[in-house]
Amino acid sequence: MLEKEILIKLYQNVEMGIIGIEDIEDKVESRSLLKLLLKQKDEYSQLKEKLVELCAKYNVQDKEVSSIAHVSSQMMVTMKTMMDKSDSHIATMMMEGTNKGLIQLEKLLNNYQGKDEDLIKFIENLLVFEQQNNEELKVYL
Repeated sequence: MLEKEILIKLYQNVEMGIIGIEDIEDKVESRSLLKLLLKQKDEYSQLKEKLVELCAKYNVQDKEVSSIAHVSSQMMVTMKTMMDKSDSHIATMMMEGTNKGLIQLEKLLNNYQGKDEDLIKFIENLLVFEQQNNEELKVYL
């Protein structure tokens, strides 16, 4: 897998983390859960800034999440929280999204044949970050 392909997928992974939190933050009733999600969103934003630098290095332009994915996320959050806005349900939803991201990251790491240590380190750091996010959310299950 080429660096450009990986960078696009990484950017979209991080962006979906931000979008997922933005789509659900107004549904969260618990102050402590909202605080945690906003902290995670800030960390995703910092990761996005680092990714922008890596994308510039490889001249990656078209990396944004499609508007269809964005709208789909909003609709899913609205439907899934219509009947249940409990901390447990919201934490479960967030963990499901994170797990999808973790699977994608493991695949990227396993299929990357290149030698860019910055890129490998970024993937590994993002894996650790998303695993940590899941651990923090488990408290709310």
